[in-house]
Amino acid sequence: MKMFKTLLTVVFALSMLHARAQKNLVENGGFEDDTYGWNAGAAKLTPWDVKTGKSSCAIISADASAWLGIDQLVSIPKKAGKLEFSAWLKTINVVKGKDEWNGAVFSVEFLDKADKKAGEGLNIITLTGDHSWELASKEVLIPAGAVRFKLLLAMANATGTFLIDDVAVKVIMNDGVTKN
Repeated sequence: MKMFKTLLTVVFALSMLHARAQKNLVENGGFEDDTYGWNAGAAKLTPWDVKTGKSSCAIISADASAWLGIDQLVSIPKKAGKLEFSAWLKTINVVKGKDEWNGAVFSVEFLDKADKKAGEGLNIITLTGDHSWELASKEVLIPAGAVRFKLLLAMANATGTFLIDDVAVKVIMNDGVTKN
């Protein structure tokens, strides 16, 4: 009987750990399944420079007058208070165009039920120059009326190479606890 109770306690503890696991809202955030889930006209997969797994996404631009990027629309779970956006990013010789906001950008735009902007768009990070792999991460309050968001990773009127891997969005409940 004592062995049964111990086993039951261990199983319960393991199930609690599993229940605490954070779920990534982004589909194919590691680009392991080609560009599935992404609107990825400007994206190329590359096996030669990755953070984890077998491939990463590369956006390569030789024209500073162009805006090249990938995006994904994601529904926001009910009762979510905040979202934590993150991605591993690397830049190679990124030169911005004429405006200060030009460069390799990671941004988010919230949308309401009618797919109109809810709140202001938010820039997570803009990179220029050369950067080795670094984690860009930001917690964001969800604007009133937002039901979806659009993730955007792009070369915004800049030239160079932008590498992207392990894109993730996790829910943080109003009480500060990460949702399972």
